[in-house]
Amino acid sequence: MNVQHISSAPSYITKFISGNMEQLNKIYEEGLMNNRDGILACKCSEKDNRMDIQFMNEEMILEMITKEKWEPYKKTIPEDKKLMYVMDLDLNSIFLVTI
Repeated sequence: MNVQHISSAPSYITKFISGNMEQLNKIYEEGLMNNRDGILACKCSEKDNRMDIQFMNEEMILEMITKEKWEPYKKTIPEDKKLMYVMDLDLNSIFLVTI
C-alpha cells in the first residue's frame, strides 16, 4: 500500500471531496458527537463507482497504526481542518487528505 499526498490523488477523489463537503462535514460532526476525536475514512474505486465513507474513532485508528505514531500526527492537523484517510482500491494506494 502506497501513502501519498493529496497533490497526487486521482481527480475523481478530489472532485468527490469538493462536491460533497457538506455531507462529509455532517458525517464528521455526527462522529464527533459520540467520540472525542477521529477522522473520516473512505474506501473508493473509480472502476466500481464506489465511495464508502465512515467516521473512524481513535480505537479504529489505533488498529491501523500505533498510538506513538498517531498522537504526534494528530497534533499536526490544524484545529479548523479534518483529516480524511482515503484508500483507493484501484491504485492500491492511501491518500491522507486535510479538508
